[in-house]
Amino acid sequence: MPDMYFPVHPEQSSRLGSPNGVRVREDTLYTNHKGQEKSGVRKRADKAIDKLQEILRQALGPEEVVLYTARGQAPVSWFEQWTFGWYIYYVTAIVLVLTNRRLLFFQVKRDGSWKKSLRAVLWGDVEEAKARGWLSRTLQIKCRNGKKETYWGLGWGDAKKIRVLLEALFSPGAGETSAAGGIVPLCPNCLAELTPQVYECHNCKLTFKDEKTMVRRSLLIPGGGYFYVGHSFLGIADFIAEAYLLVLLLVFVVAAVSLMMSPPSGPAAGGSGETWGVAIFLALILAVEKLLTIHHCRRFIREFIPKK
Repeated sequence: MPDMYFPVHPEQSSRLGSPNGVRVREDTLYTNHKGQEKSGVRKRADKAIDKLQEILRQALGPEEVVLYTARGQAPVSWFEQWTFGWYIYYVTAIVLVLTNRRLLFFQVKRDGSWKKSLRAVLWGDVEEAKARGWLSRTLQIKCRNGKKETYWGLGWGDAKKIRVLLEALFSPGAGETSAAGGIVPLCPNCLAELTPQVYECHNCKLTFKDEKTMVRRSLLIPGGGYFYVGHSFLGIADFIAEAYLLVLLLVFVVAAVSLMMSPPSGPAAGGSGETWGVAIFLALILAVEKLLTIHHCRRFIREFIPKK
């Protein structure tokens, strides 16, 4: 791990500061990629630090200092991007915090406040990292364990600054590694490393919402999965859609049963089969809707949501 004073911009001397009690490098946090101090950069950085001050004070090690912060979006599959629509910008919003030791990923709300979900990777566990793109700027990370992730939606200036920091960090930061060899989720309470799909912290015993409960609620309650993971907007929309499909399905099932018990004659004969066909089609749509809910909510669950 490079020390807190390692050089980044030749024209800037290393300067430590502590806004809101968080140890930072002012010469990198408040400057652009050329090392020039900018009021806009300072304003955005101070706002991000203010929103994350409590967890940052807890998370930073004795010789660890914040170098830069940037808003972005967490990795997402094309299927999620297509099915979430515009809401994808809300559910994937993150703040990247670069320190001299590691890269931290904070899931945040629209206003930048923390959602109690945190991931981290040591620079020594990063095999390759590139900030690139023109119209769409991304941070592509390849870890020692072979896993790759792409963070997107970076600002133009942020991508250029991150590129400068990566060049300065990579060689000095290559020494410290972990057994995981990649990005790991951390407990929001004690910062211990969490085990994927194990919804209890082994250190402080903090419990998280789990997949079994999510699946059960998704199957039994219209919109129940989304409400369980805390996405009320999606829950309301899903409730309306599923309730409408359920009502239509019951109407056609009742109609089909009635036609079977009292079959019509003449031109209307055979109506029971057609009605059952519509009912089966509606049931398939409802099943797809349930599966889509489970797929979306599984993403949220695996980000570790503490129970209230």
